[in-house]
Amino acid sequence: MQANMDADDHHRRVREYYRQSKRGYNLLLWGSKHFGFYPKEGRVSEKQAQLLMQDLIGDQLHLSQSMRVLDAGCGQGVVATYLTKKFGCAVDGITIVPFEVEAARDLAQKQSVSDKVKFHLMDYSSMTFTNDSFDAIYTIESLSHTIDIGKTLSEFYRVLKTGGRIALFEYTIADDKLFTSDEIEILNNVIADTAMDGLKQFRHDAFGSVIEEAGFVNVRVQDISWNVEPSLRRLRRYALIPYLLLKLCGAERGHPNRTAAVEFHKMGKKGLLRYNIFTADK
Repeated sequence: MQANMDADDHHRRVREYYRQSKRGYNLLLWGSKHFGFYPKEGRVSEKQAQLLMQDLIGDQLHLSQSMRVLDAGCGQGVVATYLTKKFGCAVDGITIVPFEVEAARDLAQKQSVSDKVKFHLMDYSSMTFTNDSFDAIYTIESLSHTIDIGKTLSEFYRVLKTGGRIALFEYTIADDKLFTSDEIEILNNVIADTAMDGLKQFRHDAFGSVIEEAGFVNVRVQDISWNVEPSLRRLRRYALIPYLLLKLCGAERGHPNRTAAVEFHKMGKKGLLRYNIFTADK
């Protein structure tokens, strides 16, 4: 009973966070909830960088028209509809946030891909899909909302076909002892205010072992922090003055996105946060 109560409270916090953050995501990230990928050569806009990040998902999963794919934490459907249009694959997107399901379905209709992409109100730690349903699974900055990473990864393993692949585009963090006391307080406050309760389970150089413990093989990690840093820098630029004013008044709690935009950029510069692509096979 306690586990169910904890999960229900966590879901409520996730929904409240995304309800409060909806306007910001729509304004600054065009409805998506992920950073962009900036190549080492050539200049691109943030919008182009976001599309390059979405292309990376297709590349890492070797997407093709014959595949059925799970978007675990689909947000408003921006990534799922893009991948369906570009690669021709069928996508099921799931989220625990009701307004996101409605927005994603509207987007799929506008993009004329409603026959190929479906969206469901569902928890990725307790899915109703049958075993061996998907050829591939991806997350993009959504997995930190799990409260039990082992259970979530076990569900991914269950619904993935033998020979299928996962690609997880996620953050990891350093050991607590490498943070200052102020940095730990900021990190804990952001985690609490964004319902990213799973983030403390995602540690540098250790998360691959967590994926292996769920049964996956051929686990690989790519640190693409350098390619993501311009996205972080852009958000810091927008958030810096409002954040400093809030901090001056002692009112930064309740504004986790502004706090994260400024403070996480500094932590990333120190190597305390990384942005990674984890891939693995079943």
